[in-house]
Amino acid sequence: MIEVPKQWNEEADVVVIGFGFAGAATAIAATEAGSSVLLLEKAPEEHKGGNSRVSANIVFWPDDVDKAEVYLKALAGPYLDNISDEMVHVWAEQMHANRAWLEKLGMKPADLPRSFKGVVEFPELAGSECVHMLVHREDADVAPVKIGGERLWRVIEKAVAARRIRTLFDTPVRHLVRDKGEIVGVVAERRGERIAIKANRAVVLTCGGFEANPEMIRNYIQGLPVSYPVGTPYNTGDGVRMGLEIGVDLWHMNNIAGPLVAFKAADIPVAQWLNLPRGGNYLFIAGDGKRFTMEGEPCSVGDRHGKVKRHGVWMQQTLPLPIHMIFDETYRKAGHIGKAAADWDVSNENHYDWSDDNLREVEKGWIKKANSLRELAASIDIEPEALEATAALFNAFALDGSDSDWGRSAGTLAALETPPYYAMPLTPAFVNTQGGPRRDKDAQVIGADGAAIPRLYSAGELGSIYSYLYQGGGNIGECFAFGRIAGTNAAKLPRGRVAAA
Repeated sequence: MIEVPKQWNEEADVVVIGFGFAGAATAIAATEAGSSVLLLEKAPEEHKGGNSRVSANIVFWPDDVDKAEVYLKALAGPYLDNISDEMVHVWAEQMHANRAWLEKLGMKPADLPRSFKGVVEFPELAGSECVHMLVHREDADVAPVKIGGERLWRVIEKAVAARRIRTLFDTPVRHLVRDKGEIVGVVAERRGERIAIKANRAVVLTCGGFEANPEMIRNYIQGLPVSYPVGTPYNTGDGVRMGLEIGVDLWHMNNIAGPLVAFKAADIPVAQWLNLPRGGNYLFIAGDGKRFTMEGEPCSVGDRHGKVKRHGVWMQQTLPLPIHMIFDETYRKAGHIGKAAADWDVSNENHYDWSDDNLREVEKGWIKKANSLRELAASIDIEPEALEATAALFNAFALDGSDSDWGRSAGTLAALETPPYYAMPLTPAFVNTQGGPRRDKDAQVIGADGAAIPRLYSAGELGSIYSYLYQGGGNIGECFAFGRIAGTNAAKLPRGRVAAA
């Protein structure tokens, strides 16, 4: 455990680690409650915002507290045992309160129509009728409403700036400082120097998950020896690591919003979503040359944030590595494979601008090209006979209009028969992790002994409440809900030792 510094370089009443939606909500709440706040962000200022900034900027808003409780319990299913009724109620109550709070900050909420893909992610579950998905409608917006584009992020960033909340960028926090059981500050790095920052009231962890930490992915998530984030590359599990140093209780570590299949090249920072053009002259194959799922986007048809139904049970999608997307010249000409969808406004530096005809990516060597399937198979180390057999069977399905293996609809089936042929490597990827230090209804972090760790709080995807199934927009809603709880409660603490108060 890190020693208590003899001298502090900085201090504030509330020290918030991570500047995304959760950190911003925490900082705003603590400031409005009369505390001084220091917001610490690992990323350089130009990359601030974490997953919040580069997300769809959609907020899941339940219009009824009682129904929201029912829906969350249904989402948790058999993984509800460590989520108390008190916690469920506070979550539902504060998620409902989000809309009014966001409007006060300047959000102009617009409901995505229920016909919009994925608005109600699990309509078959009890309580799902409470679900609304809110986006910020800017003055310049016209129908149809777009998602993404940092729309809500700009509102929240402006609210933080208006409150003159001090922020240090390029300042990764390395350790929590604990004295006689209480968290009294942090040790961080700034411009290559170690700095000690005193927290007079509390420290709040809002530093995201571990989707960009390959070792943690292998340790905590089954079946993903390799994966990449589609959001920020700065979420490397710092909150998990610091929590373990002081003995926190971890929960929901194996639950992720994914995986999906995506594309990753060495010279782009994160994995890129697929946006498959219409047409059916393509298939996904594993290393044995065989299909392994009902192809579609973002992973397979029926995918709900990485969960697919198998044998009547929702489970994490299995993605056998290596994976390749195989297609022919007809499909190559059908449209871009990786450019953002028409309803998604992409305006962040992590997104690669895919060519309309996919030829730039072929020229880069990202997509292999061959005159025959046999030649293509050899170029990606697949048994030629296996790929030819898979393609022949798939072509038969296309001719018949029925996919007997995986159930792709007739309108998405078309034979691979026009050379040249192409192979693009795909990788498992996901939006975010849900696990981390367990928190209670007051947003306090819980230790391995089951007791709250004095003066330590958390909010956001780090230690999220979601243990199994996930409703889109839920993490952003949770960022605001528990950010407010954490900031308000941290600001109520006396300056100095809690035990002595």
